Amino acid sequence: MPSGQEAGGEGVDVLLIFPPQTEARFFPYLSLPYLSGHLRRRGRRVHQADLNIALLHDLLRHPESLGDVLRDQPDTGAGAWYRRAMADVVAGHIDELRAHVLRKEPPGELGPARAVRLAHHAIELLVRDTFLVRTWRDLTQLDSAAQQAALSPPAASGLPIERLYGMVEALLARHRPRVVGLSVAFFSQLAPALLIAAWVRRLRPDAKICLGGQQVMIRHEELARLPGVRASVDALCWTAGEQPLERWLDALDGSAPEDAVPGMIWLPHAAPQRSEQPVTLRFHDLGPPDFAGLPVRSYLNETMEVAIISCVGCYWGRCAFCSYGNRSLAPGAYQQGTVRQIADAVQAVVRDTGAEFVSISDENTNLRLIVKAMREVRDRGVKVGFGVRSRLDATLADPAFCRSLAEVGCELMSVGYEGTSQRLLDLMDRGVRAADYQRIVENVASAGIVLRFSVMGYVFDETEAEFEESLRFLAANQERIGIDALELMVSEPGSRLARDPDGFGLSLDTSGVLAGNPELSYLSGRVGHPLTVRDGPTRAEALDRLVRVFHTVRPGKATAILPRRPGAGSRVAVDRSGVAAVRPYPWVRTVPAGVDVARVPDAKSPGTGDGEGRIVVADLVWERFYALPRRDVEQRADGLLGARTAHGRRLLASLVEATAATDQTGAEQARAGPAGADQSGADRSGAVRLETPAVAGGEAVRRPI
Repeated sequence: MPSGQEAGGEGVDVLLIFPPQTEARFFPYLSLPYLSGHLRRRGRRVHQADLNIALLHDLLRHPESLGDVLRDQPDTGAGAWYRRAMADVVAGHIDELRAHVLRKEPPGELGPARAVRLAHHAIELLVRDTFLVRTWRDLTQLDSAAQQAALSPPAASGLPIERLYGMVEALLARHRPRVVGLSVAFFSQLAPALLIAAWVRRLRPDAKICLGGQQVMIRHEELARLPGVRASVDALCWTAGEQPLERWLDALDGSAPEDAVPGMIWLPHAAPQRSEQPVTLRFHDLGPPDFAGLPVRSYLNETMEVAIISCVGCYWGRCAFCSYGNRSLAPGAYQQGTVRQIADAVQAVVRDTGAEFVSISDENTNLRLIVKAMREVRDRGVKVGFGVRSRLDATLADPAFCRSLAEVGCELMSVGYEGTSQRLLDLMDRGVRAADYQRIVENVASAGIVLRFSVMGYVFDETEAEFEESLRFLAANQERIGIDALELMVSEPGSRLARDPDGFGLSLDTSGVLAGNPELSYLSGRVGHPLTVRDGPTRAEALDRLVRVFHTVRPGKATAILPRRPGAGSRVAVDRSGVAAVRPYPWVRTVPAGVDVARVPDAKSPGTGDGEGRIVVADLVWERFYALPRRDVEQRADGLLGARTAHGRRLLASLVEATAATDQTGAEQARAGPAGADQSGADRSGAVRLETPAVAGGEAVRRPI
């Protein structure tokens, strides 16, 4: 079938579903497009559905859903005000959100970055306190809750669950699949995936149901023992799914025996049966991803972006904390594409989707291979920007190589940062030299490539001195970097940490209790065994260190945790002593005087008990709070904030620099008083910034909701 679409009244062979709930809304997650492409090239009819992004699209088309949800929530306190204000901002900018997110049209004053961020807040407000965003003590609790939710009417679990059920029901009625595959890439998707599987079992009992993806690869043995999984699921795919699904369809056709299907654990036999057949399909044999059927232009990004991979696994593979990379240590497990194969994939996805940017979403990209492949792409007349993930390895210590990366289109590089202690880097087998880091950062920045760090804490027995040195490195280079995430090290199943904790000075709780990063990462992020570092910091101490990183380091590049600061080359000069009045943007709201701001750190003026000494304003897009002393700043009836003192002018200048307000001094010259000569404190963080640590993809550590 040419495009894999169903013909006439005939149903599809496979319905592939990417379930909620994850922040992976930047572009279509690649599991579905690669599976769809392979199966369609084998003549199979496939429909792929990203229900994670579909929930957001449904909300943008029906923004009144936020009001329906808020009516069922408490309506007092700072949290209630915050939620209502956020919903009001979403409603006020719904046309801009639809324009940018759904159609990639200009979003007006809001701008692309804010549109993306505000849409993210909207969907999180919708799903707040529902089954979709619960975190779990252990897999047994998760499985039991999914079973209970499946037995209850969807509406009883809240509006998002009701809408999700309607989507699943419509997909099954329209496409009538023989097989339903659910790709569970992130732990936060596991409970929703089990709920959807139970719905499918009830709505279409003759369909076969398979779970696959990264979480199944690392947890299939535990999942196979769960009652809910065994009641709803026919197979768990514990390897790459292209060949297992292809062979399974052959077996269902009767053209091959079931025992010829590789990579599966079959359920619900009395005891799970593991396929003994090896997967023989190699990455070299795969074609490019096929995005047909997915709303590629309507993902949550600033531009039109899609992704490819250049390999399966990680060519280094030895980092002790990485369950994905550690699977590559087995002989033959790491598979790398050829220059021509990668170039073909980039050319195909740009041609088919009109993408302006391609993310090469490997866990760790072979940069020299990518330079060759992207040079060939350019030789074919295709010019597209791209981003990569990499270690801070010696390849980047060569400035000429960094320039060659930029010359073939590299615009963004995401790297992991575990500190500058060579002792700890060697213990985790990172394969990098901290002595190269400064040169690498300078080389990448000089080449014009945005460098974004994911900062890891709780790195073994890191001493206070080692942490301080690592923090100094970040602070010294803050203008050259962005920060995507702050996270504590986790011992995931399948990682070297989990297999040999004693070798790394750790004690693990393997009783089944789950541990992740609930304070820092979206829905806990990576989830594994609770760990204790022998003769090292406690978890609480390690968390405090990461919060210090957040408050100390002010990234100068695009970042997931803070608004983009005016940087070199783009900064609009602000006379910090000459800003007499500002107008907050429509998404910046004043916290009403009657709202208790005690939960917002430092919101109250010294010596006051109720916060009346300050005007507290909230940038709802960037989740930042600013407290402005009333002795320095007044709030006017026309909505402007005016300076009463020289210090007040500097505070208002800080709001302008933080893109929270526009300078209205020119229109207010008649009211502007002398700026004053006292510049002491001009470099202070003006409005006593009250931002809460919004990290690891933008989720706040402490928000008043």
